[in-house]
Formats: sequence, structure tokens, C-alpha cells
Amino acid sequence: MTENEDEVRAALAALVADEPDLPGGTADIERRGVRRRNRRFAAIGALVATPLLVGVVAVAAWPTPQPQPLAQPPAASPTQFVDPNAGTQLATGFPLGSAVDAVAGALPAGVALAELPMDLSWQADGSVRLPLAAGGELTVAVAGGTCTASAAALETADAAKVADALCAAWVALGSPPVAPAGPAPSDQPDLAAR
Repeated sequence: MTENEDEVRAALAALVADEPDLPGGTADIERRGVRRRNRRFAAIGALVATPLLVGVVAVAAWPTPQPQPLAQPPAASPTQFVDPNAGTQLATGFPLGSAVDAVAGALPAGVALAELPMDLSWQADGSVRLPLAAGGELTVAVAGGTCTASAAALETADAAKVADALCAAWVALGSPPVAPAGPAPSDQPDLAAR
């Protein structure tokens, strides 16, 4: 080495004396690799998220038709309904759930309804057969101006109580009272007879 080289080295050493040491070793290499990997993941995530975000914004900004308000039917004045059949077709239009609830509430202790089948419905004669939990069936009918209930597991008084509850449920739904079939009594006196 020459004298000039030694002077140059000494001058350079004096210039970098206050500088921090250069990183070295595997820890520095690992740290730089992790940073590079994280930058790549962020770039890939941004590339994937951009079209997805554009799609979400497009769907959100898509025009939708304004819902039209439903027209409310005019309020009808309450009218008096007169049953032309005088109670002979009570089962028609009588909700089966209301009938089952009335019957279940009127059953005596120890007697209960079983799980009802899906095809349970009123029969043409105005009756329905309800399964009992202990076995057997309870047949209730709303026809001919009367409500009836019959089952081997019920005594006559209990059957009458169930039938009365069934008729009460019918009246509670706003239906005409149970009346025997036949001509309706005259509501107005015969004026010509006076």
C-alpha cells in the first residue's frame, strides 16, 4: 500500500465514524425477507379486493324501484250477517285450530289429545276425529244445529262439557249462535193480523 491509500482510508474512516454499523447476519436478512413478503401479500390483497369492492359499490348503487304503498281497502261498515241455514252447516268455515283448542281446554283431567295428524280436516257430515293420548278417538261434530262429542274415554257429563266448549268457540268467532235446523222464527209481527 502506498502512503496515499493510507491517507484516503484514514479520511474515509473519519467520515463514517459517526454512522451506525451496517446490518449484518441472518437476523437482518430474515427481517428484510419478512418485510418483502408482507409487501407482496398487501399488493396481492389490494389486487383481489379492488374488483370485489367495485362490484359491491356497483350493486349498492344499482337503482331499485321504489315500493308502491299498498292501497288500503275502504273501511266497511259492520253489517249484520244472518245464517240462512239456521245453524245446519256450522263446520263450514269454522277454523279447525279453534275447535281443537276449545276441545283440549274442556277435556277432564287425565284425558288429553295426542299429536294431531297433518291431514286432519272437517268431514262432510261436520265432524272431526281427534286422537286421544291414551288411545282411541274423540269425535266432535258441529252439525244439525248442535255440537256433539263422543269418546269411549269420556263420561256423558264430560262429553257434554266438551260439546258446550265447542259451541262456545263457534259463537266466540262471531258466528251465529247454534240453533236447531228449521224455519227461522219471524222477527217482525204480522202487521196484517192486527
